[in-house]
Amino acid sequence: MHNQNTIFVTPKLLAQQSNALASLTKLAQQCNVALAYPNDARDEARLLCKAHPFLSSCLQATEQALFESVADKTGTFLLDEGIKLSFYCPLELATSSVITLFFHTLSDAIAYIQAFPRPGEQLPKLIDAYAALLAQGKLVAFPTETVYGLGADALNEEAVQSIFAAKQRPFFDPLIVHIADLDQLEGLVVDLDPRAKLLMDRFWPGPLTLILKKHPSVPAIVTANSQTVAIRMPSNPLALNLIKASGKAIAAPSANRFGYTSPTTALHVKEQLGERIDAILDGGACTVGIESTVLSLCTEVPTILRPGKIGLKELEPLLGEVKVSKQVGPTDTNLESPGLLESHYAPTTPLYLVDDVALYKDQSDVGVLLFEKQRVPFKGPVVYVSEKEDAEEAASRLYWAIRHLDSMNLRCMVGSLLPEEGIGVAINNRLRKASAKH
Repeated sequence: MHNQNTIFVTPKLLAQQSNALASLTKLAQQCNVALAYPNDARDEARLLCKAHPFLSSCLQATEQALFESVADKTGTFLLDEGIKLSFYCPLELATSSVITLFFHTLSDAIAYIQAFPRPGEQLPKLIDAYAALLAQGKLVAFPTETVYGLGADALNEEAVQSIFAAKQRPFFDPLIVHIADLDQLEGLVVDLDPRAKLLMDRFWPGPLTLILKKHPSVPAIVTANSQTVAIRMPSNPLALNLIKASGKAIAAPSANRFGYTSPTTALHVKEQLGERIDAILDGGACTVGIESTVLSLCTEVPTILRPGKIGLKELEPLLGEVKVSKQVGPTDTNLESPGLLESHYAPTTPLYLVDDVALYKDQSDVGVLLFEKQRVPFKGPVVYVSEKEDAEEAASRLYWAIRHLDSMNLRCMVGSLLPEEGIGVAINNRLRKASAKH
């Protein structure tokens, strides 16, 4: 860690993180920890600076103003509530020169600062190095807003084969091809209809995958021999810049062993695929946290094949009628989209979906996934997927929470379904697929 680095924290982070003080006091031994506060919190800021001797100074500044006002942009970080870490890192394909990453725990965010003390210098170099690996036909895992993907050059059949080998993925399960700009559609799809252009304008970059008619140059292995191809443009700036720098369209399923819980942090990828792939680009935790919506435009009526963050409410105003596919692909046929198998995303510890998790309060060997505040004390370990009953927060933490309980050698874990609306539809889809079949 460079001693000249300054980590600014906000009053809200200090208020929210009960475990923050010990971590930040320790961090203050290695670099400057200061307070950045909004203009309506001057009195609170003064009290906090008196109460917390580890705070070296305090500055009134919003995120953008902070990075404009500091002398050493590349050695400055902002840690905010929700465990968001912002830093200066100008990238070609990014809406701002300040990048913001999300983390599940404060210790994860601090570890990232320690691994990347000068991210504005380190990340662009890493992106170029990993893009060169992709161009050579190697495997690189990278963060998207949904989950971490395991990428290879989509038009290099040998490289794509190595994805299936690393994941132990069956060839009947097709891959999604990721692009960084619309020019890359050439050579991937034919007959781009007006509906596709409408959806791309509205939802790309973002968590929507479109099933379109494929160009003959796309290898059959990518599409499970189908005449259609799944394509999306991720919104994560690290992913976009990696894809762009590689000069390739990148086939990338989730970066985990086939059938297991999808990875939403670089550590998840390392645990499952570490030795099998060439590189992992660490971009913190995924903000959406569940896989993209897959929408087929090759059916008479546009059809959602896999639910995700973008649902009927968002799609119908643009498209009119949209169907939701109820069909689950049997395991002996080639599928049109990934994520259609009945059993998927599964932890090693059995996960049971129950109506009332409180019935398990006295069982110390049962882990509990909670989506709302519970007054009941549980003897077993509990992970709140969202304490605020916020479905989007629940989605971003779902796989992390399942993996966390899965690491505890429990007899089983239990959870309940969410209301079947908005992103809750997609969360319930993943919970049902991850659950143990009675």
